[in-house]
Amino acid sequence: MAPESVDVIIVGCGPVGAMAANLLGQHGVRTLVVEREPAPHGQSRAISVDDEAQRIFQSVGLVDELGPGFFPCRLLKYLDDELRSLAEVDFTKVDQPFGHFVGAFFQQPRLEAALRKGMARFPHVSLWQGHEVESFVQDDEGVTARVKECASEHAVTVHARYLLACDGAHSAIRRRLGLKLEGTTALEHSLAITVATSTPDPEFTAYLCGPKRRGFITRTARDEMRFDIILAPDEDLEAARQPEFVRSLIAHYLDPASVKVRSANVYSYHSRLAEKWRVGRAFLLGDAAHLMPPFLGQGLCAGFRDAANLAWKLGLVLGGAADASLLDTYEQERRAHVAEVIRSSDAMGKVMMTGGKVLARARNALIQLLYRLPVTGDFIRQYKVKPMMPLEEGFLVNARRAKKDAPEGTYFPQPRVALPDGNSALLDDVLGEGFAVLTRPGASLEAQREARTLAAELGARWLPVSAAERTGSIRAEGVVDVEGRLGAWFARHAADLVVLRPDRYVYGTAGGGDLGHLQGSLRGRIRPLARRSRGEVRRAG
Repeated sequence: MAPESVDVIIVGCGPVGAMAANLLGQHGVRTLVVEREPAPHGQSRAISVDDEAQRIFQSVGLVDELGPGFFPCRLLKYLDDELRSLAEVDFTKVDQPFGHFVGAFFQQPRLEAALRKGMARFPHVSLWQGHEVESFVQDDEGVTARVKECASEHAVTVHARYLLACDGAHSAIRRRLGLKLEGTTALEHSLAITVATSTPDPEFTAYLCGPKRRGFITRTARDEMRFDIILAPDEDLEAARQPEFVRSLIAHYLDPASVKVRSANVYSYHSRLAEKWRVGRAFLLGDAAHLMPPFLGQGLCAGFRDAANLAWKLGLVLGGAADASLLDTYEQERRAHVAEVIRSSDAMGKVMMTGGKVLARARNALIQLLYRLPVTGDFIRQYKVKPMMPLEEGFLVNARRAKKDAPEGTYFPQPRVALPDGNSALLDDVLGEGFAVLTRPGASLEAQREARTLAAELGARWLPVSAAERTGSIRAEGVVDVEGRLGAWFARHAADLVVLRPDRYVYGTAGGGDLGHLQGSLRGRIRPLARRSRGEVRRAG
């Protein structure tokens, strides 16, 4: 049999691997996903996504598939052992700069099913379940992998240009590459309990801040709740999984007779980064590259950002629209970002999960005090504990952010905009895929001509933005900034136009006739994408 040939092999079809396959599918990249398990595992492991991760889900066109399955966090409480509220976050009043709830929860099997259904849209994306990459070698031209069907042990050779390891914390690909996970593992263990409920009540999300019980509780779906409870150092881990112990834990928060326990698993917290995320043509994504504590709910979000960062770069390189050096910016951009998220998650854990009666009570008293003060109270109510982290270096106009408040490297807002036909839409749905060039409300005709020219050179979409009070002058290809968010952004950064990357990070801006530097920095690096042939991979066997 002749060897199979694809552009990219993805190892692992968990949420990150499936998201990467959807993103590559949009770019016309011939992709083979190799998954060791013959069927979906059915376990709820990850449970939360932030607004950035929801935006990535939106970008692959699957909002209709899973949008109703995202369970938005409307109210977050910080509770002591007596279930008294120390502080609250009303997420219905928290700003939504990226077009989605700042936090939402989900049932992982449903999310994975939606992503796999999305993969099926693309004839050039194939999934081989019950298979594993037995071995692989690399050369200057690509990767040659031996892919084995686990049941029959029948193997085929697959040639690919690149390989993506999305095979989790115990990544076999990472081990074969000889890469270590560097960092720490917490001494404490947590018991993750998933229960099925017959009604959508009670609906609440809470950090447990008692001396006795610490952890997190939330509803993940209309028919499911999740308890993540930190176990005492002297608690028997095997006994903690037993039904009697599980029921005794959840009884403090609801009637255990009203729910059915679906799973109870013990796990440890890790704060680790792989020493390298790339070896030749093999890349690590998600838990294969990094592990982080759950206290900010960023583990899966970070994996989705990995996929969103790398997929468009692979699409351009494989399509001949960019040089392979663009791929060097993947780890450069994502590693620093993830490291900062891990540090923030560690800090949140140390504050919120402090044990011992004296320290926990002192911490709770401090939370109550800070909640009542104007500045710190606003910090808590607006949930600013999740840091906004721009890209400090990478594929940016100057390769590095010039100063702390520079626009390049920041994540661009996504308001709802009005269209010329009278309808409205979220901004990304108007922009579509690829690069985009936007001009500010009231931009001169010269600035608009320059933006149109730059967009043509990039093969990008040009979108003129009009202010809400000037809807009569909107161009046929433009949008109206009905929320005023885009106009405020342009004014804050004194910009006439902005170049957005496909992942909606800001590449750079220009204003006051200084387009030349921005244009020159892109010339030769990004070219219009040629049409790609979309082949189909045959199933092994």
